[in-house]
Amino acid sequence: MPKICPRCGYVNPDDANYCVKCGYPLSPQPPSPSQPDRLTTAFNIFTKNLSLLLPPIIMLIIELVLAGILAAITGGIFFISPIAALVTALIFSVILGIVYALIFSITVHTTTFMAQDSARGIKPNTSSAFGNAMNTLSKLSSIIIVLVILGLLLGFTRFLGVLWIVLGLAGIPLFIISSATVLNRPMSLTEAINWYSRAFNVDGAASAVILVGSLLSLIPIVNIFTIPYTAILTYIMVSDIS
Repeated sequence: MPKICPRCGYVNPDDANYCVKCGYPLSPQPPSPSQPDRLTTAFNIFTKNLSLLLPPIIMLIIELVLAGILAAITGGIFFISPIAALVTALIFSVILGIVYALIFSITVHTTTFMAQDSARGIKPNTSSAFGNAMNTLSKLSSIIIVLVILGLLLGFTRFLGVLWIVLGLAGIPLFIISSATVLNRPMSLTEAINWYSRAFNVDGAASAVILVGSLLSLIPIVNIFTIPYTAILTYIMVSDIS
């Protein structure tokens, strides 16, 4: 195939290494170093900013303390009346489901603000991120309502496995809407779902990791690591894909 000189436009033979007319080199240029993919970029940001572990650690402590207090109250009531203890346990389960949904939403949103600073090379500040998260939490109201309803159902039902999966799936739009809010590109719940469908066509691997990360973000101890990484990855994805 003839080689066209990019400098003068002369049509050279296909075996020419230099332009016959002007001498411009026609050999292929060495490829530029490839940029790391989003998964690697998110991992690098995460490992350099381990302070992102703090919000989920605080979330875990609050959940354990709250569960311990309610369990102690239920145990005390049991000695008085086993039936009253069962009713109390059910009520507390519902309360915990709702509170956990709220704490989870606040934790993800706080971590996403810290993820933005980390991605920009700024040292993340937990206190500042928490303040920003609380000031903009109303923009996540649509997905928070969904999470609270699911938390309520989780307290009433025994189908824990099914609801855990549903709650984990609901975490996907939570991460997306949070990132969009941090980037000052507010999304509705419907827009977040549509965005995720498009994102799968652009970067299927990263989109699948967001799915897995959302599910694992409901597992205590594990979520200390999955919430920050998923928040960073989602932030990068929302930044890149309009």
